[in-house]
Amino acid sequence: MSACQATPPAPDAAQPVSAEAQWQRPEALIVAKQPDAPMLDIGVVLFDPGVAPEDDSPEATVRRLEASLLAHELKTALERSNQWGVVRLVPEASPLTPLTLHSKVLLSDGRDLVVRVTARDAISQEWFSQTIAYRESPPGDATSEIGQIFHSLSNRLLQSWEQYSARNELIMASEILYAQTLIPDAFAGMLSVSDIGWQLDRLPANNDPMLARISRVRNQEYLFCDAIDEQYGDLAVRVAPTYALWRRATAEQALWLEQYEERVSERGDNAGDGRFARMQAHYAAYRSYRIQEQALWELAEAFEGESQPTMLKTANRVVRLEGTLESQYDEWRQILRNIFILEQGAVAW
Repeated sequence: MSACQATPPAPDAAQPVSAEAQWQRPEALIVAKQPDAPMLDIGVVLFDPGVAPEDDSPEATVRRLEASLLAHELKTALERSNQWGVVRLVPEASPLTPLTLHSKVLLSDGRDLVVRVTARDAISQEWFSQTIAYRESPPGDATSEIGQIFHSLSNRLLQSWEQYSARNELIMASEILYAQTLIPDAFAGMLSVSDIGWQLDRLPANNDPMLARISRVRNQEYLFCDAIDEQYGDLAVRVAPTYALWRRATAEQALWLEQYEERVSERGDNAGDGRFARMQAHYAAYRSYRIQEQALWELAEAFEGESQPTMLKTANRVVRLEGTLESQYDEWRQILRNIFILEQGAVAW
């Protein structure tokens, strides 16, 4: 077979984060009547909150909650575009999907939000890395829905996919790489990967029984991702309204302070007229901010304290997974791998 190779768009240069960030306005989402074939499945890796795991401060607790909410918002934006196959939340990157999105919160203070999202395919080729810098709109602005910040990402991803020259080959390569996570020697010699690219050297036979077994295992792993999606969908319902109020209160306070400083510099701090009224307005803005901050922190603390078990069913038993989401995912994948090895008659490595 001739080399089937694709070259994604060159990665962007690193974009520094600073106080001089160019705050972006949400753009219109490109929506399709139906996805083009072949449909690209996408894995949205849970966001890196940008805080240390051992940091238990209120700010870090809120940041972790925010990262969870943003992951769900990104997934929802991709689904609304109707450009893709199945979009799933995944605890970590793997060849489970041909393309994964890796995201990290670089800055968040309630009003300002900076997120870096990197698109990387199953061959570990980077398509692009995009930094989204968003400043909360003034109160009453109808464009302040947080999920809209990911419209530009979906649109750019669509442009990259339309330019991709080996769509079917990428999807098949993802399946081969997934099989090799179960058994390293699976489909040996079919895929070559190097620093300069990749190619499919040959394809498995359509009637290869291993393909059917791999498909069954993959579908079982999808069940875990569906359970994650259900949990994070519930989180969005519970938290999104309070999160939106917190961002709005933060923006109100910041806007009032900026306007107050401008008035002081223009008129001088000796102007006594209306000083008491300004102090009252300042206190009201600050009080609203603190109330919403406290409400969000309490929600974040409650959510972080929850360790929901996941109940999943294999062919002949029900499995209860406990612990962190990452540890549950690792345990479930190991169970599926053991089942596959038993069915395949292979020797565990």
